[in-house]
Amino acid sequence: MKRLPPHNNPPAHLCAFDRIRLRLRDTRGFMLGEQLLSVIFIGLLCVVVSAGIGAAMSAYANITMKTRADTMLTQAVELVSDELTYALDAEDGVQEDDGSELYFTSATLRSEGVLQTNEAGVWLNADSGQYLLAPTQNGLAPRLASLAYDENTGLWTFHITISSGDTVLAETTMTVKRIGS
Repeated sequence: MKRLPPHNNPPAHLCAFDRIRLRLRDTRGFMLGEQLLSVIFIGLLCVVVSAGIGAAMSAYANITMKTRADTMLTQAVELVSDELTYALDAEDGVQEDDGSELYFTSATLRSEGVLQTNEAGVWLNADSGQYLLAPTQNGLAPRLASLAYDENTGLWTFHITISSGDTVLAETTMTVKRIGS
């Protein structure tokens, strides 16, 4: 096996591959340029990894928020549709955001009531008390956007949205038949 002379340059009579091979076998340490290059490479790698972690965390937060909104929407639809399906009596009409209210006799509270939305969530307000059907949770607010009852067909139609601030994350319109109509 050939050894490098004490200085760093291999003999000129060796071919390029032999020179590279000799340099690779040299155990005297790295040159300053090689050390700087490795430090730069590690620094760039850290920057890329930290940017990737930030993007992954942001994507995870968005997915988690959307999943929570979908779950809340499912629960709100179930509770509101159950209340409307089992209503003992209902008046024909439409309830919109303009303040008009659609009264029905609640099977839960056994008195005349109305579904309302405020910052706490969707409420059943009746003569005999109040019942919070779908509460605001984790910065997500359910909202009963519209409610209509057709006395001829016995069908309720309602639109529920789940929002975070001004952004609607989930929404649906449902139609349910009132039992006994």
